[in-house]
Amino acid sequence: MAVFSTIAAWVTAGFNALFANALVAQFGFYGAAGIGMAVGQTAAAAIAIGVSRLLAPKINIPVSEIQAVINQTEAARRIYVGRNLAGGIRAFFHTKSGTLYQLVVVNHGQINGFVAFWIDGEPVALDGNGVVTSTDKAGFVTVRTRNGSGQGGNYGILSSAFPATWDASRRLQGQATFLVTAKAPKAEDFAKVFPKASNTTYQWVIEGQAIYDPRSNTSAYGDNAALVIAHYLTHADGYRLASGEVDWSSVEAMADVADLPIPQKAGGTAPNLRLWGYWTLDEGPVDVLDRMHASSGIRAYETQNGKIGLIGGSFGTPATTLTAKDISSIVTKEAINEREGYNVLIPFFLSEDQSFTVTELEPWRDEDRLAEEGEVSAEYRMEMCPNQSQGRRLTKKQSHDDNRAKAEIVTNLVGLKARYPRFAGQRHTILLDYRPEDGSGRQIVGEYEVLNHQFDPINLECRIELAKVDRASEAWDPEEEGELIVAPPTPELDGPPELDAVVTQRIVNTTGTSAQAVIEVAAVPIPDRDDLEVQAEYRVLIPEVGPWRKMVSSGLIATSSAVNDVTIYNVRARWSGSFEGVDEWENLGNITIHVDATPPGQPTELIPSNGSGYVHLSWRNPTGAFARIRVYRNGANDFGTATMIGTTGGASGQISEYQDDTISPATTYYYWVVAANVSGVEGTPAGPASITTP
Repeated sequence: MAVFSTIAAWVTAGFNALFANALVAQFGFYGAAGIGMAVGQTAAAAIAIGVSRLLAPKINIPVSEIQAVINQTEAARRIYVGRNLAGGIRAFFHTKSGTLYQLVVVNHGQINGFVAFWIDGEPVALDGNGVVTSTDKAGFVTVRTRNGSGQGGNYGILSSAFPATWDASRRLQGQATFLVTAKAPKAEDFAKVFPKASNTTYQWVIEGQAIYDPRSNTSAYGDNAALVIAHYLTHADGYRLASGEVDWSSVEAMADVADLPIPQKAGGTAPNLRLWGYWTLDEGPVDVLDRMHASSGIRAYETQNGKIGLIGGSFGTPATTLTAKDISSIVTKEAINEREGYNVLIPFFLSEDQSFTVTELEPWRDEDRLAEEGEVSAEYRMEMCPNQSQGRRLTKKQSHDDNRAKAEIVTNLVGLKARYPRFAGQRHTILLDYRPEDGSGRQIVGEYEVLNHQFDPINLECRIELAKVDRASEAWDPEEEGELIVAPPTPELDGPPELDAVVTQRIVNTTGTSAQAVIEVAAVPIPDRDDLEVQAEYRVLIPEVGPWRKMVSSGLIATSSAVNDVTIYNVRARWSGSFEGVDEWENLGNITIHVDATPPGQPTELIPSNGSGYVHLSWRNPTGAFARIRVYRNGANDFGTATMIGTTGGASGQISEYQDDTISPATTYYYWVVAANVSGVEGTPAGPASITTP
């Protein structure tokens, strides 16, 4: 298979220097992947003395530093892919009028979005304006964001507060940022709200950059491992390949492999291969690509058409079969033993449940070798692998790949058939059928993976490095994930007690014809907790949702201001007192306000009479209280479809009158009158009384 000459030329002085270095370091091009060292190839001397080795390069900025907010203005900028917990580089840090302003640069370039805001290692809730609404930071901290699509420094509140030091020239063009403003609480509450003072930790869970998918010809957020690697290869701040230099059909094939659903031990499925993480602008491309390969098993290589493609996944269909008549020499090496290699591989992956830290998984153990050898362990760090199943599957494959029989053969031109994989989206294998005609009895038969292929155009021969294939290494049972990594239990803190409260309405300011109501929340007292006070809020729910309004608290009672009659309100409440953090709001349900729910009595003696261009109505009001008399009219004897044409007052039990001036001549009308109380609740109507106009 051809070497990755385009990338090799950038990394070294050229193909010859790269290949010479490869021979010295004793690693091949891993099936035409001539960029970066093949993972798992290290000095034999270290293994011989039982020293644990690292199977993947470390990132140049550790996760702990990436997740922190640092003051290094010259620190390397970062570019994120997938989902990450990120801090950033502090670009501004100043106080004014009791407020601390911090502007943090998160990502170089645009990201897909800010998902969750964390303070001191815990996620907090935000309202639509970025104000923190949970924990003891509620109301004191506000955060604003810029996704990097334009200027990252254009925060109006910052330039208004510091016009002399932060003006329009502070653009931070193309930088994703967030601005935290923290208001100082009362002096007696400061230590509780901000125990770390100015060292309070602020972080965001972010979705990294949009990546291009050639299958749909669209760019969107995603973490498909093949597409992430292609994104790095073509990124202006990554490998910088032109689109025309990429074999996109190869990328598509690998993307399909990465999307395959894999059953999970916890239930359901997850995509086969994903990548979360970042690179920095001062990292070498070899390190970045090796880190991506270690976490996905996918590597870049030069395809048969001279472009850059991707190779990885499962062992593929053998490209050809080489026999003894094609092979001029063969050198074999048995599987690695305790003197060179390992029999216990300890994997690490990026665990979202462990606050996005690199977390150790159960070791992969070669029990057959352990029964005969002393334990020799190695670490396999997959710092961009976000899934436990993926991490354990890759560990099983890596253990197989590093501890298998090898062969190096020299062939005639028939060996050129073994130069490229038969199909994209799979690892490159061939079949060996070596049965010497001299009857020496030395037979080598089976499937082998092509690690390196070198063609000598002068002697017309091929030198091929091979490794034995055992397809059992690809078999997978979800139980092999081992003990599941889950989120640590939440510490048992002295939090707020359970709230038991009742919502009622109370009538106030009653007059003869009107009244008002207030909403009242009464909390059930908790024994021996004199520190507790109930806080409550209410909002209009119907006719349309309104903003939350605070109620006045006094011990176990909270009271609203006057509310509208015949209106539905939603009410919530929480405790305030001496406990850890801030209580969450509890929805107490809805209440419909009726100042008076009792219908008045029925009017009587309804009499219509014609006047000059009008109809005169008279009736006797009901005895008892009522607020208004409503007059209805219809052209048919149907109160259900009648229209209210007016209202009037009147005294209880007395005669009242109404004049209808909106009539037509020679028309029959039906009239009803009905009493209504202050809440608009109607009694039984009087009528109908019909009349025909002249």
